[in-house]
Amino acid sequence: MVELSVNGKDLHIEILGWSKLLGMKSSINVPLSAIKSVAATAGLPKSRWTDLRMFGTGFPGIAVGTFWRGSPHRWAFLDVRSSSKEVVSLEIEGQFYRSIIVEVKNAQPAIQQIRSTAPVPGI
Repeated sequence: MVELSVNGKDLHIEILGWSKLLGMKSSINVPLSAIKSVAATAGLPKSRWTDLRMFGTGFPGIAVGTFWRGSPHRWAFLDVRSSSKEVVSLEIEGQFYRSIIVEVKNAQPAIQQIRSTAPVPGI
């Protein structure tokens, strides 16, 4: 699970608990101007045969860490479980991670916070 907060012109993603150890990261900062879309989802994203896990867990039903999403080719950071109900999915341009999919406490307030402070209307 993570906490999302807006610090100036950046979205700060603070990774919490065991996910910090399993994902080998403590936080990620993303410029708000790089966020192209934000949406609420649930559970793990569908995997494809071209996907590759680089750093993170390999436990069934848990995805924490850095992944190579093969179609389309891009790096992604995931912190979700198959049972996750409150998940925020970010599509990003011009940064190392092209996709960030994380479990949060309450997805809708987190999405509203991002949308209200993002410089790109309509995300």
